[in-house]
Amino acid sequence: MMADVTRFLAALLLEESPLPSPLPEEPPIDPSRVTPGLLGLISFIFLVVAIVLLYRSMRKQMAKVDPNLPQGPGDAERAADEHFTEEAEGSDASGPEPPTR
Repeated sequence: MMADVTRFLAALLLEESPLPSPLPEEPPIDPSRVTPGLLGLISFIFLVVAIVLLYRSMRKQMAKVDPNLPQGPGDAERAADEHFTEEAEGSDASGPEPPTR
C-alpha cells in the first residue's frame, strides 16, 4: 500500500507539466507614466506623522532633564576638551606651519 502511494506521488512530481500558452503581446511600460500611487502617498504620510510624533516626544523628554544636575565623572574631561577646541578655533585657522627645508 505504501509503495503504491510513493509511486503515485513520484509520478505526480516527475510528470512534466504542459507548456503555458504564450502571453499576448503587451505594450511596453512607459517609465514617464509610472507613479508611486496611493500606497506611496500613504507610506509617505505615515512616515511624516511618525517623525512628528517622535520629535514631540523627544522635546517632551528633553524638557524633563534638570540642567542643575551634579557633574558626572566624564564631565571634567569634556570641559577640558571643549577648552582645547575653543583654544584651537581662536588660534590661526590655517594650522601649524609645515617645517621649511
